[in-house]
Amino acid sequence: MSIELTCSVEAVKDSYIPEVKILEMNCRDNVKIRMDIHRKVNIFKTQDNVLFAVSKTIPQYVEGKDFVAHGYIISKRIEDSNIAMYISLWGFLVILTLQNEEKIRSFNVMDKVYVKISHTT
Repeated sequence: MSIELTCSVEAVKDSYIPEVKILEMNCRDNVKIRMDIHRKVNIFKTQDNVLFAVSKTIPQYVEGKDFVAHGYIISKRIEDSNIAMYISLWGFLVILTLQNEEKIRSFNVMDKVYVKISHTT
């Protein structure tokens, strides 16, 4: 099971936590992603077009070119009129906010998942 989203990096902001950046991405189908990432592994900048994927199996990737990490789904909840899925990548938080639960229905709390982000042209 996996979901793939074509996204644009809208902002790269400083976190209150030293050395941590916050990526804000807008994706197709009104999906928004907010993600913590350490500045030393961040390879993304504002206006980058990316492919964002969450999967239950290890994705194919290019070492040194793509960002890949594994973690666990820690929560799925309703926020305003949206559904939010929270993923912890060893303490770094990824939040997917969707209007339709269909894309994340196959994911459950405490599922081990892989997050992959790669640049697109």
